Amino acid sequence: MYIEEHSEALKHLLKHRTPALPQELLNKCVAKVHSMADVFLSAAEKFGSPLYFIDKQALLNSADLFRSAFSSKFDDFTPYFAMKSCNHPYIIRTLAEAGFGIDVSSGVELQTAIGCGAEKIVFSGPAKTLKELSLAAEYSDRVTILCDSFTELNKLSSLGRNVRIGVRLTTENNPLWRKFGIPLDELQRFIMTAAEIKHISFCGVQFHSSWNLTPDNHTALIKLIGETIAELPEKLRNMIEFMDIGGGYWPEDGEWLLADSAEEMKLNKQLLKNPCDPLDHRCVPSTGIDIYADAVWAAVETHIRPHLKCAIYAEPGRWVCHESIHLLLRVEDIKLPDIAITDGGTNMIGWERFEMDYFPVVNVSDISMTEHPMMILGSLCTPHDIWGHTFHGGGVKIGDVLVIPNQGAYTYSLRQNFIKSVPESVVFDGKNINGVNCTSF
Repeated sequence: MYIEEHSEALKHLLKHRTPALPQELLNKCVAKVHSMADVFLSAAEKFGSPLYFIDKQALLNSADLFRSAFSSKFDDFTPYFAMKSCNHPYIIRTLAEAGFGIDVSSGVELQTAIGCGAEKIVFSGPAKTLKELSLAAEYSDRVTILCDSFTELNKLSSLGRNVRIGVRLTTENNPLWRKFGIPLDELQRFIMTAAEIKHISFCGVQFHSSWNLTPDNHTALIKLIGETIAELPEKLRNMIEFMDIGGGYWPEDGEWLLADSAEEMKLNKQLLKNPCDPLDHRCVPSTGIDIYADAVWAAVETHIRPHLKCAIYAEPGRWVCHESIHLLLRVEDIKLPDIAITDGGTNMIGWERFEMDYFPVVNVSDISMTEHPMMILGSLCTPHDIWGHTFHGGGVKIGDVLVIPNQGAYTYSLRQNFIKSVPESVVFDGKNINGVNCTSF
C-alpha cells in the first residue's frame, strides 16, 4: 500500500541519483596524502601509532580563507570558531593566536577557551547553569553570553555582576530545534527586560542553522530576522551592536558518502536487493565560500542594513578544522585477503562515521593511486569498528601505515576511552613533527 501511494515519489528518488564523487576531487585528496608520505612515516616511526596528526598549516590556511571571504564583504566581521567541532587544545590555541574568537557551548568548553588564551568568546547553548554563567561573568571582559531563554536572563540578574549579552533566536519549527533560543516575537520583550537590569548590557542577536551546503538557509533566516528587527522601536533596534549568523558552513569539496548511504541507493538496496559497488562513492556538492559570503552579504544589505548598522559575527567549525587532523594507523593483522585490522579503533572518532561517510584510506607505505576493495577495520571488540571498504595503494601488509585524511571535524571532540585508550597527538608545522601534551594547555 505504501509503495502504491508513493510510487511517483519513489520513482523520482530512484531516478535522481546523488552525484558521483568527481574522480579529480578524490585524486587530489589522495595525491596530497602521497605528497606528505615521508612525513607520515616519520611520525609513525618517531611516535608510534595510532596517532592524531595535526597539520598546522592546513588549519591556518582554512582559517584565513574563511575569514578573508567574509572580511572582504563586511567592514566589521569577526569569526568565532565553534569549539564543539574540534576541542583539541592545540587547535583552539592556534586559532585564538591567529585572531579568531571562540564559540563555546558549555562551562567545560569555556574553561578550555580561557585556558588556551582566547580573548574573544561567545557562550551559546541551552540551559546554562548558574555555575556556568558565574564563570562567564568572571571573565566578562572576554565573554559575551548568548542567552537562550528568559530563565537564563533571570539567572544573570540574580548574579548581580556586569555582563555583556546577546540572545539566540528560534528560527525553525522542528521540535528538536525549538529547544534553542526564544521565538522571534519575544525579541522586543527580551530586550526591554534586559534593559531594565542595570548590570546587564544587551548588545546583539544570534541565530544558527546546520548542514549548510548552500547559503539558502542563511539568506532566508536573515530575511526573517530583518523583518523582525524592522518592527522594533528605534531605541531598541539601536541597542543591537552585532548579529551573529551562526555556523553550519560545509567544506567546499562537498559531503562524501558511501554509495549505499545515498537516499536513492538505500531504497534501491531495500526494494531491489542490489548490492552497492564499494568503489562507487557519492558527493553532495556544496557552495564555495566566496560565493557563500557574497550571498550572505547581499541578504544583509537587503534585509538588515536598511534598519540597522551592526557588526557581523559567524561561527565556522567544520569548514575551518576539516583538513586540520588526519588519522594515522598501522596494519596489525590480515585476517583474510579482503580484511585488514589496524591498531587504532573508531573510539578515536567516537561514532560509526565510516558506515555512512566516505574518505579514502591511503597506504603511505605502498603508494599507488589505484583504489582496491578491502575491509579496513579497527581493533575494538565490536563489529561496528570500520575505517573503510577500500584502500588506495599497491597492496596491504602487516606493518603498513595507513592515513585517513581530513578528520578534523566532529571526530576528536567525540573521542572516547571505549575498550582502548585515546591515542596521542602530534603536530606538523611545515618543518618539524612534535608531540602535543594536551594537559599542558
